[in-house]
Amino acid sequence: MSDLVKVTEMPSSELPAYLEGMNKQMRDWTDQAARGECGWICSDCCLSDPKGMPDACFYGNAKCTEIIQRDKLHAMREGNEPT
Repeated sequence: MSDLVKVTEMPSSELPAYLEGMNKQMRDWTDQAARGECGWICSDCCLSDPKGMPDACFYGNAKCTEIIQRDKLHAMREGNEPT
């Protein structure tokens, strides 16, 4: 089995909390990338930037740029500024 994959069993009643924990980790990482605190990978075009999320899509895709701008706005809300 791969070192990157961990398979575990859990009661179905624990699944919602587990998934919410995973969602929080993803939101936290997205916020960090939007602030330029870590690298970023576009989930649509798979382009990456080690300096963080750009201000617009590398390919000029309007939908990607809209998502990037939304994520950057969320990351910069009061109390969530760069560290």
